[in-house]
Amino acid sequence: MAGLGRDLRDTGCLSVSGKQKCRAALARFSKIIKARGLGQPLIGATAAMREAEDAPDFVAQVKQETGLDISPVSGTEEARLSALGLLSNNDRRQGLGADLGGASLEIMQVGPELRDPNSKALGVSLPLGPFDAIGGNLSELLSADYIARVSKLDSVLGSVSGDLDGEETLYLIGGAWRNLASVHQQKSNYPMRTLQGYRLSPEVAETLAHWAYTDGLVELLNWPGMRKARAETLPYAGLILERLIKRFKPKSIVISMAGLREGLVWDSLPEPVKSRDALIDGCRDFARGFVQAEHFGPPLYRFLSPLLPVLPCGFGDRNDARLLQAACHLAGLGKNLHPDHRAELVFEDVLYAPVAGLTHAERAFLSLSLFRTYTAKRQPPVSGLIDELLTEDQRYVAACIGEAIRLAIVVTGRTPSLLSEFELSVRGEALYLSTTPDLSPMLTEQVKYRVKKLAKLLEMNAGFD
Repeated sequence: MAGLGRDLRDTGCLSVSGKQKCRAALARFSKIIKARGLGQPLIGATAAMREAEDAPDFVAQVKQETGLDISPVSGTEEARLSALGLLSNNDRRQGLGADLGGASLEIMQVGPELRDPNSKALGVSLPLGPFDAIGGNLSELLSADYIARVSKLDSVLGSVSGDLDGEETLYLIGGAWRNLASVHQQKSNYPMRTLQGYRLSPEVAETLAHWAYTDGLVELLNWPGMRKARAETLPYAGLILERLIKRFKPKSIVISMAGLREGLVWDSLPEPVKSRDALIDGCRDFARGFVQAEHFGPPLYRFLSPLLPVLPCGFGDRNDARLLQAACHLAGLGKNLHPDHRAELVFEDVLYAPVAGLTHAERAFLSLSLFRTYTAKRQPPVSGLIDELLTEDQRYVAACIGEAIRLAIVVTGRTPSLLSEFELSVRGEALYLSTTPDLSPMLTEQVKYRVKKLAKLLEMNAGFD
């Protein structure tokens, strides 16, 4: 965190120490880029570089030293790219995005239509970053200093076009808000320490925001394990969040790990890649290297998909199908782990897997489904998580999916070509496993036991043909 815009309000120029940090970081990145033979990097210089009087000279200096062009993007383009970042890993997002940087605040409308290259982005860049709105040494400010700025912030936010009103979800982008959300997770003993998709009600978010610049100000500035350069921005992040909630009145607030950087990457991808589901690609990539998972996901999904009509996960028809598909791609995890611990290890691996496109409830559901592949009786290792995030029906469906994956594994030993020769079907009140006559010897007692166990879970009879 260079803090290029720290002195912008007072001097109109980039911070001297910020420029030194930035030059050092860019020199390092330049060496890595050259050593790895990478192509042209994507660079997103933002508000401080747009506003500072000495920014053109700094752009020229950096280009001479490193070969990198750090010319800034416009405020409108920054808002558009941040919105694309929100959509890049989850095209279901619909609402208002707010991206808080050091020297600006971008507010933009977010929706799947923005993924169309011909669409017009609706957004605005405001001079409401902490360094631009306040500046100086933020760690020296008192609660009264923040309170004194409320009317000015409300005035600027009040000037934002009414075209951005009426969105139910407010997505928060930026390190300050992520760290404030992390503090809330710790204070509330939230059972899953993942910030991506962390959802707060407006009442809870407003309470947290007000606490950040009043009663909690000193505690935040000294929060254990947090760098001072980040901690000093959190009280302002709380203040501006509070004002955003009052201005736009969202019904839900969601933290996003994706923003400008991800938008830059997504915007540069070929159109066929953009249309792919980030969750499915992520799960396939996460399971890569497990020989037992190789090529097993697609035929497994085909085998299990007849269960979808009788196993509504509760996340909507489209999302139920993609969650089952994701589980199928992860079905090879755990094969080489110790049998006494593999269920718990797989649960935590999936819970914190670096995959996109999941709400916290969906992530917990996916983890529980894979956990139930290896055990039907033990309880998941993260205390309270399942009860807090999943309904009883969702827990039941996860158990059925786990049992169904286990059946497929027992039938074929994770062999894709064999699984394609078996069919699972629901006929009335019975669950049938069918195959060709030459493979009937594979319908062993263990396989039949697994079919009957799954049928019992589904409150059905079992059949074979």
